[in-house]
Amino acid sequence: MSAEIYLDMDGVCVDFMGAAIKANGFPPDESLARWLEEHPGSLFPEAIFERSPMAFFTHEYIQTEEFWANLTPFDWFDDLYAELNRLGHVVFLTAPTGSPGCVSGKHHWLIERFGTDFHDFIFTRHKNRLAHNNAYLIDDMAFNTEPFSERDGHGILFPQIWNELNHVDNPVPHVITELEKKLAR
Repeated sequence: MSAEIYLDMDGVCVDFMGAAIKANGFPPDESLARWLEEHPGSLFPEAIFERSPMAFFTHEYIQTEEFWANLTPFDWFDDLYAELNRLGHVVFLTAPTGSPGCVSGKHHWLIERFGTDFHDFIFTRHKNRLAHNNAYLIDDMAFNTEPFSERDGHGILFPQIWNELNHVDNPVPHVITELEKKLAR
């Protein structure tokens, strides 16, 4: 039976944080570089953005379908997706926010890339409920991968500056190596 590979979108496939930083009026490249230098592994450095996470992530533009539909894929997205498809059946598993345009925007993003017949996606905040022995979750948030592993799934943390793998320069080979190790067991 083919491995079920659940792939998070925001922070793994698309640059949600860069777009959110820009929506809040900050320069993304400079802000992310400062984040990595001054607060590596920090989930949200309030000192850089001078506002609470609630104020930052509820910005008016982030509430729109347009924001979510136009998120830019990371440069590594195509390679990551191709490599994962080589190893199993890939399903996008992404958590909706409270934003009115989030689900429709993410759906739009997927349909634009994969066509109107594409159906390999699940929108839920309860990712761990999909865990089973042949399920592998690739996500940039440990608060998703750890509960997934605790429920008999296999969580793989995707390296990002806001998690403990912030030192990993090239995330795709890291993730593929980790996945291949887990698949070999």
